Amino acid sequence: MQYDRNTLPHERDSGRTDGAPAGSTRRFLSVRRVLVGLLGVLLTVGGLLGVNWWTSRYPAAINMSSICAPEAMQPMGMGSTGTMCPPGSLSATPATGISIASLQAPLAAAHTDTFTLTAQPARLDLGAGVRADAWTFNGTTPGPTLRVHQGDLVIVKLNNHLSVGVTIHWHGVAVPNSADGVAGLTQDAVKPGETYIYRFIAKDPGTYWYHSHQESFAETSRGLYGLLIVEPTTPVTHDDVDVGIVLHSWGAIAVNDTVGTLHIPAQPGQWIRLRLLNTDNYPYHLTVVGAPFLVAALDGHDLNEPTPLTATTISIDAAQRYDLRIRMPKRGPVALLVAKDGEQQYRPAPAVLVGMGALEPSLIPTAIGTAFDMTAYGQRQSQVITAQSHFDATYTVTVGYSVGFSNGRPGPVFTLNGAVFPQTPTIMVQPGQVVKLHLVSDAANGIHPMHLHGHTFTVLAKNGRPLTGSPIYLDTISMRPHESYDVAFVADNPGLWMFHCHNLYHANHGMDMMVVYPNITTPYTIGSASGNFPD
Repeated sequence: MQYDRNTLPHERDSGRTDGAPAGSTRRFLSVRRVLVGLLGVLLTVGGLLGVNWWTSRYPAAINMSSICAPEAMQPMGMGSTGTMCPPGSLSATPATGISIASLQAPLAAAHTDTFTLTAQPARLDLGAGVRADAWTFNGTTPGPTLRVHQGDLVIVKLNNHLSVGVTIHWHGVAVPNSADGVAGLTQDAVKPGETYIYRFIAKDPGTYWYHSHQESFAETSRGLYGLLIVEPTTPVTHDDVDVGIVLHSWGAIAVNDTVGTLHIPAQPGQWIRLRLLNTDNYPYHLTVVGAPFLVAALDGHDLNEPTPLTATTISIDAAQRYDLRIRMPKRGPVALLVAKDGEQQYRPAPAVLVGMGALEPSLIPTAIGTAFDMTAYGQRQSQVITAQSHFDATYTVTVGYSVGFSNGRPGPVFTLNGAVFPQTPTIMVQPGQVVKLHLVSDAANGIHPMHLHGHTFTVLAKNGRPLTGSPIYLDTISMRPHESYDVAFVADNPGLWMFHCHNLYHANHGMDMMVVYPNITTPYTIGSASGNFPD
């Protein structure tokens, strides 16, 4: 009998004698084909996942020096007019570059402030039965408030009495690059039992803060943070009471060191300054009742001619600072109320109560009020950078979200221009340039407080609309879904600088990039070889 080689065996002989119907065999073979196909798909998907997992892992050592071969420079794209160094093209050549170690503060100044901060464990009693095992500076969280004067040389000795490495980053302060406190970039993490010295000039007055930038997601969450207040050389206002208000979650919302109400003594007619800082990863909503209030400063920088506000909600995102000024009324206290992001009402118990007496329950709003709009608050004033300025370089940075792998971990990844660190592009700036950033939130949900180290940027526009009020200078700008901002800065502080989301979970899962000056070298590396992991 002749067989057609293209005919299946069960089709070659209609006179089968094995008792199995031909249709059954065909069904069996069809199922087999489907299973084989599914297996092929699974193997392909598994292979792709494996490749993505492997390539997402940090190398053992990442050096962020900014020696970029001229042939590697390329347009950044996405509406940008500057150039960038693509991932993998940075290299360290100490013989031809400027060492980060040389970018230091002067050794002396007219006045020097010296502090010692000791990272150590502590058991916190936050009241109302809330206790927490924390990592602290000097046994408290927040750590000591460091008050200095504009122009002072600040010297801080860090002692590490923890079982993990730590650093101190001076958030919002234009420190020399060697003092920026970023593990693997400007220093090695300070190992247990070791010490480290930070030196910088407090150039700009305002409300700033400090926190660890080694494993910052974990270490800041566990309590390694505190306030830095730089008093102006020539104050433009007088405050009778000046208090830092630090918000942090220990399961319950804490203000400074209590989950109860923080009481602040004050007399009628006195001016009160509340310096608000959010050290968490998500926003808080706040308002003042009992008296009108002014938003005097954002991220440490004064607003021009602020006007009184009532029934207005302040949304303070991760790492941001708001200075509020309040004149005490003739009778009764003033209260600061708080709600977590997503809550529709303020907590009934005040977070802060200023002055004597009890708060009238009728003063507590039944719902979150009108949102504060920084883009239309205060009065216009001349400024160095405007929307009409000449920009030497313009870059578009798009924040996004997807599911995948970050450093070998499956789950959510948070992207900049579609990539996660260390595959994000590096923005190369030249000294003296005026650099514009067009920041776009491409995510359908999530809030991204973007923080630039070593510089302050001028806010030019929101969603394409120029500001109509006071000039605004920030180091951390909060981006909500489908928002855009145009900001600009002068490249006047050479070094290697991080630009990242200050929801530190997002930074820990990829939302970091670098803004660097050319030919700067660092001897430090990020990765398992050094144990340096900044986020």
